[in-house]
Amino acid sequence: MEQGASYFGVRDLRHVEADLDRFADEGLNAILHTYSERDQKFYEGTMADIVAASNDRGFTTYVNPWGVGKVFGGEALSQFLGKNPGERQQLTTGSREHAACFNSPTFREFMREWTRSAVELDPDMLFWDEPHWILPDWFDDDEPDDAWVCRCEHCKRRYRERHDAPMPVTEDETVRRFREDSLLEFLNEQMAIAHDHGVENAVCLVPESDADHGIANWERLAEDEYIDLISTDPYWGLFAGDDVDGFVREAVERVTDLASAYDLRSQIWVQGFGLSDEPSTYENIRKVTREAAEGGVDSTFMWGYDGCRSISSIASENPDRVWETYVDALPGASY
Repeated sequence: MEQGASYFGVRDLRHVEADLDRFADEGLNAILHTYSERDQKFYEGTMADIVAASNDRGFTTYVNPWGVGKVFGGEALSQFLGKNPGERQQLTTGSREHAACFNSPTFREFMREWTRSAVELDPDMLFWDEPHWILPDWFDDDEPDDAWVCRCEHCKRRYRERHDAPMPVTEDETVRRFREDSLLEFLNEQMAIAHDHGVENAVCLVPESDADHGIANWERLAEDEYIDLISTDPYWGLFAGDDVDGFVREAVERVTDLASAYDLRSQIWVQGFGLSDEPSTYENIRKVTREAAEGGVDSTFMWGYDGCRSISSIASENPDRVWETYVDALPGASY
Protein backbone atom coordinates (compact mmCIF):
# COMPACT_ATOMS: atom_id res chain seq x y z
CA MET A 1 0.00 0.00 0.00
CA GLU A 2 1.15 3.50 -0.78
CA GLN A 3 1.74 5.45 2.44
CA GLY A 4 2.82 9.05 2.61
CA ALA A 5 2.32 12.59 3.85
CA SER A 6 2.05 16.11 2.55
CA TYR A 7 5.24 18.20 2.75
CA PHE A 8 5.46 21.98 2.68
CA GLY A 9 7.34 25.05 3.79
CA VAL A 10 10.93 23.78 3.29
CA ARG A 11 12.68 25.04 0.18
CA ASP A 12 16.31 24.36 1.07
CA LEU A 13 17.21 21.12 -0.71
CA ARG A 14 19.67 20.06 1.99
CA HIS A 15 16.95 20.11 4.63
CA VAL A 16 14.44 18.50 2.28
CA GLU A 17 16.80 15.61 1.59
CA ALA A 18 17.30 15.03 5.31
CA ASP A 19 13.53 14.88 5.81
CA LEU A 20 13.06 12.56 2.84
CA ASP A 21 15.67 10.17 4.20
CA ARG A 22 13.91 10.19 7.57
CA PHE A 23 10.53 9.54 5.95
CA ALA A 24 11.98 6.57 4.09
CA ASP A 25 13.41 5.19 7.32
CA GLU A 26 9.98 5.58 8.93
CA GLY A 27 8.35 3.49 6.22
CA LEU A 28 6.87 6.09 3.87
CA ASN A 29 7.01 5.50 0.13
CA ALA A 30 5.10 8.51 -1.20
CA ILE A 31 5.25 12.27 -0.71
CA LEU A 32 3.04 15.20 -1.72
CA HIS A 33 4.81 18.49 -2.41
CA THR A 34 2.70 21.63 -2.21
CA TYR A 35 3.18 23.99 -5.17
CA SER A 36 1.63 27.39 -4.48
CA GLU A 37 1.48 30.48 -6.64
CA ARG A 38 4.51 31.71 -4.72
CA ASP A 39 6.38 28.49 -5.44
CA GLN A 40 5.61 28.73 -9.13
CA LYS A 41 6.78 32.33 -9.32
CA PHE A 42 9.92 32.15 -7.18
CA TYR A 43 10.86 28.50 -6.56
CA GLU A 44 10.13 26.67 -9.80
CA GLY A 45 13.70 25.44 -10.28
CA THR A 46 14.04 24.62 -6.59
CA MET A 47 10.82 22.62 -6.67
CA ALA A 48 12.07 20.65 -9.68
CA ASP A 49 15.15 19.73 -7.61
CA ILE A 50 12.97 18.75 -4.64
CA VAL A 51 10.75 16.53 -6.77
CA ALA A 52 13.84 14.99 -8.38
CA ALA A 53 15.30 14.22 -4.94
CA SER A 54 12.03 12.50 -4.02
CA ASN A 55 12.00 10.52 -7.26
CA ASP A 56 15.62 9.49 -6.75
CA ARG A 57 14.70 7.98 -3.37
CA GLY A 58 11.92 5.90 -4.87
CA PHE A 59 8.99 7.94 -3.55
CA THR A 60 5.81 8.22 -5.54
CA THR A 61 5.65 12.00 -5.97
CA TYR A 62 2.55 14.16 -5.92
CA VAL A 63 2.32 17.91 -6.59
CA ASN A 64 -0.75 19.96 -5.71
CA PRO A 65 -2.05 23.50 -6.37
CA TRP A 66 -1.79 24.66 -2.77
CA GLY A 67 -4.34 27.44 -2.34
CA VAL A 68 -4.07 28.45 -6.01
CA GLY A 69 -6.87 30.90 -6.75
CA LYS A 70 -8.24 29.79 -3.34
CA VAL A 71 -10.38 27.22 -5.14
CA PHE A 72 -8.14 24.45 -3.77
CA GLY A 73 -7.30 23.58 -0.18
CA GLY A 74 -4.29 25.07 1.53
CA GLU A 75 -2.89 27.84 3.71
CA ALA A 76 -1.13 29.65 0.84
CA LEU A 77 -2.29 33.09 -0.30
CA SER A 78 -3.28 33.90 -3.88
CA GLN A 79 -1.65 36.70 -5.83
CA PHE A 80 -4.04 36.01 -8.69
CA LEU A 81 -6.95 37.34 -6.65
CA GLY A 82 -5.10 40.55 -5.80
CA LYS A 83 -4.17 41.21 -9.40
CA ASN A 84 -7.56 40.17 -10.83
CA PRO A 85 -10.29 41.28 -8.40
CA GLY A 86 -12.91 41.18 -11.17
CA GLU A 87 -12.31 37.45 -11.71
CA ARG A 88 -13.45 36.45 -8.23
CA GLN A 89 -16.63 34.52 -7.55
CA GLN A 90 -19.62 36.84 -7.16
CA LEU A 91 -22.50 36.46 -4.75
CA THR A 92 -26.08 37.04 -5.74
CA THR A 93 -25.86 40.16 -3.55
CA GLY A 94 -23.18 41.52 -5.89
CA SER A 95 -20.22 41.23 -3.51
CA ARG A 96 -17.11 39.35 -4.52
CA GLU A 97 -15.81 36.33 -2.63
CA HIS A 98 -12.27 35.23 -1.78
CA ALA A 99 -11.81 32.77 -4.65
CA ALA A 100 -11.47 32.80 -8.42
CA CYS A 101 -14.37 31.83 -10.64
CA PHE A 102 -14.03 28.51 -12.45
CA ASN A 103 -15.69 30.06 -15.51
CA SER A 104 -13.30 33.02 -15.73
CA PRO A 105 -11.27 32.72 -18.97
CA THR A 106 -8.46 34.64 -17.26
CA PHE A 107 -8.33 32.18 -14.37
CA ARG A 108 -8.60 29.18 -16.70
CA GLU A 109 -5.53 30.37 -18.59
CA PHE A 110 -3.72 31.07 -15.31
CA MET A 111 -4.46 27.50 -14.22
CA ARG A 112 -3.28 26.08 -17.53
CA GLU A 113 0.02 27.86 -16.96
CA TRP A 114 0.22 26.46 -13.41
CA THR A 115 -0.52 22.95 -14.67
CA ARG A 116 2.09 23.15 -17.42
CA SER A 117 4.61 24.34 -14.82
CA ALA A 118 3.64 21.58 -12.39
CA VAL A 119 4.04 18.74 -14.88
CA GLU A 120 7.48 20.08 -15.83
CA LEU A 121 8.56 19.35 -12.24
CA ASP A 122 8.30 15.68 -13.25
CA PRO A 123 5.98 14.30 -10.54
CA ASP A 124 4.11 11.04 -10.87
CA MET A 125 0.79 12.64 -10.01
CA LEU A 126 -0.99 15.99 -9.85
CA PHE A 127 -3.24 16.14 -6.81
CA TRP A 128 -6.33 18.33 -7.26
CA ASP A 129 -7.09 19.06 -3.63
CA GLU A 130 -10.66 19.86 -2.56
CA PRO A 131 -11.75 21.87 -5.61
CA HIS A 132 -14.74 23.90 -4.45
CA TRP A 133 -17.02 26.85 -4.88
CA ILE A 134 -17.02 29.25 -1.94
CA LEU A 135 -19.70 29.08 0.74
CA PRO A 136 -20.51 32.69 1.71
CA ASP A 137 -20.61 32.08 5.46
CA TRP A 138 -16.95 31.00 5.39
CA PHE A 139 -16.01 34.67 5.18
CA ASP A 140 -19.00 36.81 6.05
CA ASP A 141 -21.72 35.89 8.54
CA ASP A 142 -23.67 38.99 7.50
CA GLU A 143 -24.54 37.65 4.06
CA PRO A 144 -28.13 36.42 3.62
CA ASP A 145 -28.67 32.71 4.17
CA ASP A 146 -29.90 32.30 0.59
CA ALA A 147 -26.88 34.02 -1.00
CA TRP A 148 -24.84 31.83 -3.35
CA VAL A 149 -22.03 31.89 -5.87
CA CYS A 150 -21.34 32.38 -8.62
CA ARG A 151 -23.34 34.92 -10.58
CA CYS A 152 -20.54 36.87 -12.24
CA GLU A 153 -20.68 37.91 -15.88
CA HIS A 154 -18.75 34.82 -16.97
CA CYS A 155 -21.21 32.49 -15.26
CA LYS A 156 -24.26 34.35 -16.48
CA ARG A 157 -22.96 34.32 -20.04
CA ARG A 158 -22.13 30.61 -19.97
CA TYR A 159 -25.45 29.78 -18.31
CA ARG A 160 -27.35 31.62 -21.06
CA GLU A 161 -25.37 29.75 -23.71
CA ARG A 162 -26.27 26.43 -22.10
CA HIS A 163 -29.91 27.06 -21.24
CA ASP A 164 -30.98 29.84 -23.60
CA ALA A 165 -32.33 31.72 -20.59
CA PRO A 166 -31.01 34.22 -18.05
CA MET A 167 -29.36 32.80 -14.95
CA PRO A 168 -31.85 32.81 -12.05
CA VAL A 169 -31.30 34.92 -8.95
CA THR A 170 -32.81 32.17 -6.81
CA GLU A 171 -30.75 29.01 -6.57
CA ASP A 172 -32.49 25.98 -8.04
CA GLU A 173 -31.54 22.51 -9.26
CA THR A 174 -30.56 23.81 -12.70
CA VAL A 175 -28.15 26.28 -11.12
CA ARG A 176 -26.68 23.58 -8.89
CA ARG A 177 -26.16 21.31 -11.90
CA PHE A 178 -24.58 24.19 -13.82
CA ARG A 179 -22.06 24.76 -11.03
CA GLU A 180 -21.20 21.06 -10.93
CA ASP A 181 -20.79 21.02 -14.71
CA SER A 182 -18.52 24.07 -14.54
CA LEU A 183 -16.25 22.57 -11.89
CA LEU A 184 -16.01 19.22 -13.67
CA GLU A 185 -15.21 20.89 -16.99
CA PHE A 186 -12.52 22.95 -15.28
CA LEU A 187 -10.93 19.82 -13.78
CA ASN A 188 -11.19 17.91 -17.03
CA GLU A 189 -9.33 20.67 -18.87
CA GLN A 190 -6.48 20.74 -16.35
CA MET A 191 -6.26 16.95 -16.01
CA ALA A 192 -6.03 16.61 -19.79
CA ILE A 193 -2.85 18.69 -19.76
CA ALA A 194 -1.30 16.42 -17.12
CA HIS A 195 -2.39 13.29 -18.98
CA ASP A 196 -0.88 14.56 -22.24
CA HIS A 197 2.46 14.98 -20.41
CA GLY A 198 2.37 11.46 -18.97
CA VAL A 199 1.45 12.60 -15.44
CA GLU A 200 -1.44 10.97 -13.58
CA ASN A 201 -4.31 12.79 -11.86
CA ALA A 202 -5.75 12.42 -8.37
CA VAL A 203 -8.78 14.35 -7.13
CA CYS A 204 -9.59 14.70 -3.43
CA LEU A 205 -13.13 15.66 -2.40
CA VAL A 206 -14.19 16.64 1.08
CA PRO A 207 -16.39 13.90 2.58
CA GLU A 208 -19.38 16.21 2.75
CA SER A 209 -19.15 17.24 -0.90
CA ASP A 210 -22.49 18.41 -2.18
CA ALA A 211 -23.99 20.91 -4.57
CA ASP A 212 -22.96 23.79 -2.32
CA HIS A 213 -19.30 22.80 -2.64
CA GLY A 214 -19.61 21.94 -6.31
CA ILE A 215 -19.67 18.14 -6.83
CA ALA A 216 -22.66 16.28 -5.47
CA ASN A 217 -22.38 13.29 -7.80
CA TRP A 218 -18.93 11.76 -7.33
CA GLU A 219 -19.61 9.22 -10.08
CA ARG A 220 -19.51 12.02 -12.65
CA LEU A 221 -15.96 12.76 -11.53
CA ALA A 222 -14.97 9.09 -11.38
CA GLU A 223 -16.00 8.54 -14.99
CA ASP A 224 -13.77 11.34 -16.29
CA GLU A 225 -11.33 9.91 -18.83
CA TYR A 226 -8.30 11.61 -17.23
CA ILE A 227 -8.68 10.73 -13.55
CA ASP A 228 -6.51 7.93 -12.12
CA LEU A 229 -7.13 8.11 -8.36
CA ILE A 230 -10.10 9.25 -6.29
CA SER A 231 -9.51 10.46 -2.76
CA THR A 232 -11.30 11.87 0.24
CA ASP A 233 -10.22 13.28 3.59
CA PRO A 234 -12.45 12.17 6.48
CA TYR A 235 -11.01 14.65 8.98
CA TRP A 236 -12.97 13.60 12.03
CA GLY A 237 -12.08 16.76 13.94
CA LEU A 238 -13.90 18.84 11.33
CA PHE A 239 -16.78 16.70 10.12
CA ALA A 240 -17.41 13.52 12.08
CA GLY A 241 -19.22 14.51 15.25
CA ASP A 242 -19.39 11.62 17.71
CA ASP A 243 -19.46 8.74 15.23
CA VAL A 244 -15.85 8.62 14.04
CA ASP A 245 -16.06 4.90 13.19
CA GLY A 246 -19.09 5.22 10.97
CA PHE A 247 -17.85 8.43 9.38
CA VAL A 248 -14.50 6.96 8.38
CA ARG A 249 -15.96 3.62 7.29
CA GLU A 250 -18.39 5.40 4.99
CA ALA A 251 -15.57 7.44 3.42
CA VAL A 252 -13.43 4.34 2.87
CA GLU A 253 -16.31 2.44 1.29
CA ARG A 254 -17.21 5.36 -0.91
CA VAL A 255 -13.80 5.74 -2.55
CA THR A 256 -13.06 2.02 -2.77
CA ASP A 257 -16.46 1.33 -4.36
CA LEU A 258 -15.94 4.09 -6.92
CA ALA A 259 -12.39 2.98 -7.60
CA SER A 260 -13.56 -0.57 -8.21
CA ALA A 261 -16.43 0.52 -10.45
CA TYR A 262 -14.36 2.87 -12.61
CA ASP A 263 -10.95 1.14 -12.58
CA LEU A 264 -9.30 3.79 -10.42
CA ARG A 265 -7.08 3.75 -7.34
CA SER A 266 -8.41 4.93 -3.98
CA GLN A 267 -6.93 7.11 -1.25
CA ILE A 268 -7.75 8.22 2.29
CA TRP A 269 -6.22 11.17 4.16
CA VAL A 270 -5.64 11.05 7.91
CA GLN A 271 -5.99 14.26 9.92
CA GLY A 272 -2.70 15.42 11.43
CA PHE A 273 -3.51 19.09 12.06
CA GLY A 274 -5.41 20.98 14.73
CA LEU A 275 -5.56 17.97 17.06
CA SER A 276 -5.68 18.15 20.84
CA ASP A 277 -3.32 16.22 23.08
CA GLU A 278 -6.01 13.82 24.26
CA PRO A 279 -6.01 10.01 24.30
CA SER A 280 -8.88 9.99 21.81
CA THR A 281 -6.70 11.84 19.30
CA TYR A 282 -4.21 9.02 19.04
CA GLU A 283 -6.89 6.38 19.13
CA ASN A 284 -8.56 8.07 16.16
CA ILE A 285 -5.32 8.36 14.20
CA ARG A 286 -4.70 4.65 14.62
CA LYS A 287 -8.33 3.86 13.84
CA VAL A 288 -8.44 5.85 10.58
CA THR A 289 -5.05 4.61 9.38
CA ARG A 290 -5.91 0.98 10.03
CA GLU A 291 -9.46 1.31 8.70
CA ALA A 292 -8.01 2.55 5.40
CA ALA A 293 -5.64 -0.41 5.14
CA GLU A 294 -8.21 -2.99 6.21
CA GLY A 295 -10.81 -1.45 3.89
CA GLY A 296 -8.64 -2.05 0.84
CA VAL A 297 -7.58 1.53 0.13
CA ASP A 298 -4.62 1.76 -2.24
CA SER A 299 -3.05 4.84 -0.65
CA THR A 300 -3.03 6.45 2.79
CA PHE A 301 -1.59 9.90 3.51
CA MET A 302 -1.48 12.25 6.48
CA TRP A 303 -1.95 15.99 6.23
CA GLY A 304 0.60 16.94 7.12
CA TYR A 305 4.09 15.80 7.96
CA ASP A 306 5.21 16.03 11.59
CA GLY A 307 1.70 16.90 12.78
CA CYS A 308 1.80 20.25 10.92
CA ARG A 309 4.26 21.49 13.53
CA SER A 310 5.59 24.23 11.25
CA ILE A 311 2.19 25.91 10.67
CA SER A 312 1.42 27.38 14.06
CA SER A 313 -2.17 28.31 13.19
CA ILE A 314 -3.16 24.67 12.61
CA ALA A 315 -0.41 22.70 14.40
CA SER A 316 -1.52 19.87 16.63
CA GLU A 317 -0.90 20.38 20.35
CA ASN A 318 1.56 17.48 20.42
CA PRO A 319 2.66 17.24 16.79
CA ASP A 320 5.50 14.79 17.40
CA ARG A 321 3.18 12.28 19.03
CA VAL A 322 0.61 12.76 16.24
CA TRP A 323 3.27 11.92 13.67
CA GLU A 324 4.68 8.99 15.63
CA THR A 325 1.21 7.52 16.07
CA TYR A 326 0.47 7.73 12.36
CA VAL A 327 3.77 6.21 11.30
CA ASP A 328 3.44 3.43 13.87
CA ALA A 329 -0.06 2.58 12.63
CA LEU A 330 1.00 2.19 8.99
CA PRO A 331 1.26 -1.42 7.80
CA GLY A 332 4.90 -2.45 7.76
CA ALA A 333 6.14 0.90 9.07
CA SER A 334 9.32 0.85 11.15
CA TYR A 335 9.16 3.90 13.35
